[in-house]
Parts: sequence; structure tokens; C-alpha cells
Amino acid sequence: MKTNLYKIVVILMLIVFLSINILGCSNEEYYKKTAFFMDTKIDIAVYGTNKKQADAVIKAIFAEMQQLENTFSRHISGSDVNRINEAAGRAPVKVKPETILVTRKALEIAALSGGAFDPTVGPLLELWGWGTEKLRVPSAEEINNVLPLVDYKAVEIDEENSTIFLTKPGMKMDLGGIAKGFIVDRGQEIAKRFPVKALFINAGGDISITGNKPSGEKWRVAIQAPRDPQKWAAILEVEEGSVATSGDYERFFEEGGEVYHHILDPKKGVPGGDVSSVTIVAPDTVISDALSTAVFVLGKEKGMQLLESLNGIEGVIIDKQGEIYVSSGLGDKIEIPEDE
Repeated sequence: MKTNLYKIVVILMLIVFLSINILGCSNEEYYKKTAFFMDTKIDIAVYGTNKKQADAVIKAIFAEMQQLENTFSRHISGSDVNRINEAAGRAPVKVKPETILVTRKALEIAALSGGAFDPTVGPLLELWGWGTEKLRVPSAEEINNVLPLVDYKAVEIDEENSTIFLTKPGMKMDLGGIAKGFIVDRGQEIAKRFPVKALFINAGGDISITGNKPSGEKWRVAIQAPRDPQKWAAILEVEEGSVATSGDYERFFEEGGEVYHHILDPKKGVPGGDVSSVTIVAPDTVISDALSTAVFVLGKEKGMQLLESLNGIEGVIIDKQGEIYVSSGLGDKIEIPEDE
């Protein structure tokens, strides 16, 4: 068994981050810093202010990100999610308002996608070893044993008392498919307290942009070709908003000559989807983050049907043969480079 997680993720981060800066061919000044949260590399760039002010903005955002990671991570002892999981089937757990917000949004996306996205996928992630160094392919019997514990309808939120309850013993919530988007959005909220003209955050392929570039140019975001990290499959022209990508090349391992990626189908318990990459364009990163996973699991036909039914949300799906499918609302906002 071997894993290429770190190498692939670093390449993805670099390509997406550089695409925002270089594709515009801009010489305008900006300030950028990098940190590592949520098991991924975070890049923040600030336009239209001086270095001292930019440093203050980025410092405030990173501090908030660290605090929220300590709230949402199921791997951190004492976090809200960790305590919710420990009390599954026994008692509701009092949590922070942010945890209520993220969990409620996760359940909304779960219902919208018919369970293709499910925040209670924790038992399956643990079975496969995701989040650990012990990745493996579980048996069909092992998967079938835990599938009844993956049930977003068994999550009870009591907003009046600020509690969350997993009603079945053994259930485990994992907000990894949506919390990163929420944390990125919170970073943008913090930036609004400062006098900056534009700011973007790239958190492991979850990109959030506010403000216009001082040059007047549009932001341009490249989507990686799933099977060639040195190529771009498409280039999106973006104003403000969010772009998030889920791909089978982001986290994977090989066993017995087969490749297994980390995006699990909550209903089947195995890597899902008939696609290689899904990119979602939405007003908020919390939406684009979760929907990129949901559409990936749904596959190109059902996934595109869902996208076409949603107002203000667009997407790009790349199937396993490299064919690109674009939702109707993107129109002239996408450029697909010709093959060399």
C-alpha cells in the first residue's frame, strides 16, 4: 500500500493558487502568507493596503481558523464534534453557535442531495482509515455493519438549548466536507473589518474571493486536469464568490493494484461517483465545499441535474474519460484550453 496524498495536495495547492495570480498577468502589489490548518495548506493574499495592515488582516484570519478547527475537528479531543461523537446514543451535547450553524447547513445539503453528502459518514471514514496513517480496504461485511450508523436523519439539533444529539450509539459526525468552507467564509467576514480592497483565500482548493482587483481585471481560476497536474482542464472567470473542487486525485491510496480515493458514497460505503473532478461556483464557500462532494457522489447525470435546479450555483464536472460538462449558467465565464 502507498499514499501520494501530500505530494498531490501540494501540487494542487500550487497550481490553483498560482492560477489566480498569474492568469491575470497583473503586476499590482499584494501581500501573501501561508499557514497549515485543517490538514491542508492555506494561502491568503490581500490587495489594496499596506504591509502592516495586511499582516493584521492575515493574523486575525489565521487565529480564527485555528480556533474553528479546534471546534470542528473530530480528531481533536474536547472539540465540539469529538464530544458529540463520544455521547452518541446517550445524551445531547451543548455546543458553540458555530457548530449549530455548520451542522444545520450540512443537514440541508444532505437532504438536498438525497444523502449523497452526509455529515455522519464518520464510521466509514474510520473504517477506511482516512485521517490516519493506516489506510486499508475494509471487507464488505465490515462496511455493511457500519452503514446503519451513517444516517443524517438521526441527527437532532436543539437550537434553543444549543445542543446536538446523535441518536444511534456508534454514530460519528465528520464535518470535514463542509467545515473548511465555513472557516474560509469566516475568514472573509473578518477581512471586512479592515480597509482592504480585495482578498482571496485558497484552502486546499476551496477558494473564496471578495473585492475587485485594483487593476480592474477579473479573477481567473484554473481547474486542474485530473490526470495531469501540470495542465489546466478549464479556466473560470470569477468576480466575487467561491470556487471549490473535489477530485479523486486529491487523496488516494493503492492496494492490490486498485486505486481508492477518499470521497465515499455514504449509501454504499465505498469510493463514489463516476467522475474524476467536480468544481462548484457559488456565493459562499460553505455551499461550494459541500456541494462539490455531493455532486461528485451523485455522478455526472444526477449531479448536473442537481446543479441545473439550483439558482446562483454553477458547476464543472470532469468524468473519468476527461470529458468536461459545464452547467448552463457559466456561459462565457469558462474557457476550455484546446488540447496540444
